[in-house]
Amino acid sequence: MWVPQYYPEVVSIVRKANWLIHNFSGEAVDIYNAVDYQHNHHVEGINYRVIVDMNCLQYLLNIVRRPKAHELSRVTAAYLTFFQIADIELDPTYAIYEKINYSDDRADEAISNLELFRGIDNHSLEELAAYALGYEHQLSVRPVISDNRESLRKRLLQYRRLTDWDSLYLCILAITNVATDPSVPRSKKTLKFVNWCISEFRISLSALVYAAALFGKFPAKKMMKYKPQMLRAEKLSMLRNMTWDLYYIDRYMKSWVNKEERSETMMLSADAGLRLTIELAVACQLAGGLDPLRPHLEHELQAVEDASINKHGAARAYKSEQWSSEYRDNLIRKYESELL
Repeated sequence: MWVPQYYPEVVSIVRKANWLIHNFSGEAVDIYNAVDYQHNHHVEGINYRVIVDMNCLQYLLNIVRRPKAHELSRVTAAYLTFFQIADIELDPTYAIYEKINYSDDRADEAISNLELFRGIDNHSLEELAAYALGYEHQLSVRPVISDNRESLRKRLLQYRRLTDWDSLYLCILAITNVATDPSVPRSKKTLKFVNWCISEFRISLSALVYAAALFGKFPAKKMMKYKPQMLRAEKLSMLRNMTWDLYYIDRYMKSWVNKEERSETMMLSADAGLRLTIELAVACQLAGGLDPLRPHLEHELQAVEDASINKHGAARAYKSEQWSSEYRDNLIRKYESELL
């Protein structure tokens, strides 16, 4: 196994940033050891993939687009350098869909972003490292142009929504409704949302943990992006932004739980709220319960656990005669009319 001379400096940057989210159990695991990844890939046949969120993708594109380097772009370049050394694939698929955000007029820009990303991903390792370490202030990179942009455009716009997006959007609407309800004390907001999931919709571990991270004792900054005083268009934009956060969390968890043999998925994000929520969701999955939420829901956890355990005995809309996509859409319209 091989690492370049500048490898220790690159690892120092990524360790300090600590943006990489994983589900590997065991205290001895070192997620910043490139040789371990190389061994597992070439000897054990394990393929590693890192989902990158839209912010990190933008930091990466700014390596080319901005005349002066930004610290966040240097950190992202250090991560890309590390991933290339470690034989880890960086996957921007969801970030590209977030950029499009189901708007036809954004598709061409999203494709240009994808082409530039491919160019950066295939760029000289030494030049990427030089940028990450501060020896270069801007890189000149040739995009990898798609063979058939129109065909790619059609594929990206093929579906009105990605799988589960509308359901997760409804969860965000319900969470926001609880967040802005002054009659519900903060210490009861997570339980209020969980009870809504049980009676009105369905339980989602990702959404439950998102609510716990938002309403709990140690909330990450800027998780609640919605503000009642915003203009309607801005409110809608913030609700969709929060939905994309929840979508990343949900996709990551499903890619792990339903992973293919000899494949591992990680996530790269500079967003503290996103990292906190995924880390809590992973901890709950590993623990087989909600106990990892105890520090966040100090006095509420028992009630949340009881509600979740006893959900099958409650009156529920889930899988009832009224359960349908139309039922969900009606709930979306109801909450949009209240929040927008």
